[in-house]
Amino acid sequence: MMILRNALLLCVPVFLAAQSIPETDFRVRLLGPISTETSRRGDQITAQVLSPAEFQGAIMEGVIKESKSGKKVKGTSVLNFTFETLVHNDKRTPVQSSVKTMVNSQGEEDVDEEGRVIRRKNNLGKAAVATGAGALLGGILGGAKGAAIGAGVGAAASLVLIQVAAEGANVRFDAGSEFILEVKERSR
Repeated sequence: MMILRNALLLCVPVFLAAQSIPETDFRVRLLGPISTETSRRGDQITAQVLSPAEFQGAIMEGVIKESKSGKKVKGTSVLNFTFETLVHNDKRTPVQSSVKTMVNSQGEEDVDEEGRVIRRKNNLGKAAVATGAGALLGGILGGAKGAAIGAGVGAAASLVLIQVAAEGANVRFDAGSEFILEVKERSR
């Protein structure tokens, strides 16, 4: 009995270290500028986590998925990006995120650096459909275990993209801009 108790005590720290990231809001500060004028598909983006406190100082890494300039004053500029990885204590954790609020580097909410009102959306609905389709297909082909695997594959294949758009030639956020992100750990 003593051996079993000691074995359980040894397992507890391992379990606690492997806990997942709770689905919660993260406040992050952009470390470099992003804009439809200079950012291109595939460009890496980084932000430093300001909160929650247990992740303060961690780094969020992401990528530009689409950058389309409005080219003229009355055109619509679109910038799609996603934060995919949380780097905390030398551990890289895949995440998905969606923007709840944006504050430009001048402290103005929901406008870019030029004061253009930002419309934001994400593809959470499409991601949910892909996850469900993967689970259905997996269930048909492999029962309950196949459904779980299919759901994981569907979720992984459908990253949540953050899209910001504004009327005007370009959308721009300078280093120091802050985003409130709803973040959750992505299935591996």
